[in-house]
Amino acid sequence: MITHIAKLSSPVFLALSLAALLGCKKDGIEIKPPDPVAVVVPAADPEVISLSSALSQQLVAADRAGEIRVRLRIDAAALKDSKRPPINVVLVMDSSGSMEGKAIEDARAAALALVDGLAEGDHFSVVTFDSLARVLVPSTTIDAQSQASIREHITKMAARGTTDLAGGLAAGLAEVQRGYLNNGVNRVVLLSDGVPNDESAMPGLSQQAAAMRVSITALGLGLEYNETLLASLAQQTGGKFHFIEDSARVAAVLGDEVLRLERVVAQNLTLTLQPGPGVTIEGVLGHNGQPLANRGLQLGLGDLGEGNHRELIVRLRVGPHRDGASLELMDAVLGFSDAVVGAGALERRVFVAARTSSDPAKVAASRDPAIERQFARAMADAATVDAIALARSGQLAAANTILDRAEPEARQAAKQFDDAELRTQAEGLIKLRKALPTLGPAPQPAMPANGGMQPAAVIAAPMAPADSPATVKRSHARAVQRLQGE
Repeated sequence: MITHIAKLSSPVFLALSLAALLGCKKDGIEIKPPDPVAVVVPAADPEVISLSSALSQQLVAADRAGEIRVRLRIDAAALKDSKRPPINVVLVMDSSGSMEGKAIEDARAAALALVDGLAEGDHFSVVTFDSLARVLVPSTTIDAQSQASIREHITKMAARGTTDLAGGLAAGLAEVQRGYLNNGVNRVVLLSDGVPNDESAMPGLSQQAAAMRVSITALGLGLEYNETLLASLAQQTGGKFHFIEDSARVAAVLGDEVLRLERVVAQNLTLTLQPGPGVTIEGVLGHNGQPLANRGLQLGLGDLGEGNHRELIVRLRVGPHRDGASLELMDAVLGFSDAVVGAGALERRVFVAARTSSDPAKVAASRDPAIERQFARAMADAATVDAIALARSGQLAAANTILDRAEPEARQAAKQFDDAELRTQAEGLIKLRKALPTLGPAPQPAMPANGGMQPAAVIAAPMAPADSPATVKRSHARAVQRLQGE
């Protein structure tokens, strides 16, 4: 076609070109002008999100390797007038037999209150799980008519059977996909009061949710649920974890969750950390990041609401350098999607650097007590979470080792900074150590050394306090919520 056009005389070619542009009929064929091309200009960055850094010390010892801590802070400004993004929320509710009675009644009431808190145009679904997973309310757009139908279905929620949590979460992810809002907030809210029938599928479901950019808010009800499992689901998907001791509090927590969703100004926060030459990222307290090929680390942080902030403590390992050298410690890049004016994908960057010194007095004087105190508190919280996870997996000795190391460190830091919170944390670590045996398997009788047929008597372990289950859940919840950094 191009060859034929090239052979046309200039006047003919010009005539056809004008005909195509203006629209006319030639030889009975109507030639229409092309549709106008819509140029979409992205909105300007509303500059609601900021990223800043602070060092635990400005100077690093020049003659030896050491650790330096960096506090990264993400801030979301408060808005005068903001229109919240649409919400797509799926409620995944435990309806197993252990929920019978007041718990399932309170869960029904909470679900109804959650529906009342949604706005027209939001998407909503309810999945229950007991021995089987059931889609009680398929993904539905909220309006006056659908709300009545949704409420009718919720009232049919009943407690029975075992705990197919994996099946319930899988069905919940399918529903959140059905109602997915590219320009909105997509969330699964999971409530469970027990241990799932089979945990093997949970890591894959967590990865699926993270890949879908769907955060999971995990609510642990009562004293029997697996706190490590639920908290990891929230942490790995950028969601939040809450411990609800009394089922009467479920409605209030769900109401707070809706309020949090209404105020989202930045979605799908991703923090990428790139260490400088000779620097190693030891980790981010309370977070399990994804290692990158270039020695970096990437963390998914979910969404952030207006007026809120998030703080993270990064541990860096640096090697010896000459006196007075400039250390290129780390680049931190925060990527997110704007949920205020539709400005699209945005990012913030900070570069972190320090200097070396061979003068111990100058190094000591450069320390920031506030960040060191924050680090000490976070270390105690991380030890709490790690010890509970180890004890739950049957590694009680390893859990005790962590607490035996963490408790004196917290007590020493409490004395150094004259910090009442650290003293409370140190006491809590002692109490937690006494409660941990309730998470592990029961002690087995030892066989007699003489080869006899009768087993030797079981060596009695110290009796755990009666309030041990509550101690574990409360200690875990406090530690996780502080490590969430909000």
